[in-house]
Amino acid sequence: SRHIEDVVAECKKLVDDGYKQITLLGQNVNSYGLDLKDGPTLARLLEEVAKLGVPRLRFLTSYPSQFDDEMIDIMAKYDNIDKWLHFPVQSGSSSCLRRMARRYTREEYLERVAAIKKKIPDISLTTDIIVGFPGETEEEFQDTLSLAKEVGYSSAFTFIYSPRPGTPAAKME
Repeated sequence: SRHIEDVVAECKKLVDDGYKQITLLGQNVNSYGLDLKDGPTLARLLEEVAKLGVPRLRFLTSYPSQFDDEMIDIMAKYDNIDKWLHFPVQSGSSSCLRRMARRYTREEYLERVAAIKKKIPDISLTTDIIVGFPGETEEEFQDTLSLAKEVGYSSAFTFIYSPRPGTPAAKME
């Protein structure tokens, strides 16, 4: 992670230069600060950048098990933080998620979505879904479809599983 002061200073310069949108980006943006001694949270960084007054602020990509109530509260508090969240589910089946080595279940994911929608009713959610993961059954696939209907995503990036050499999944049937 970069030090919060450096990120905020860079964002302030962008705002001063007239930029209208800033996106905080990371492979797993919720891990921000975990590698710094007494590091700040992503929620704190998001709030500090929101206070700069940029008209539109967004971030991606969030990992469901690390998306906490502090993040929801900060998103709800500032009008300039987009009421949009890319929230990858990958699968709507807990057993498939376990095989994917995700650190959340279907139920935990849906609990996070409910918490988000409670505090930000007009949120637009987008997601990533992988189908055909090794061992996926028809029932697991139907679980994914039912979760997508329940959440009501604005859009989804859907992918057919393809093996990546060197990954545990590449060795699965």
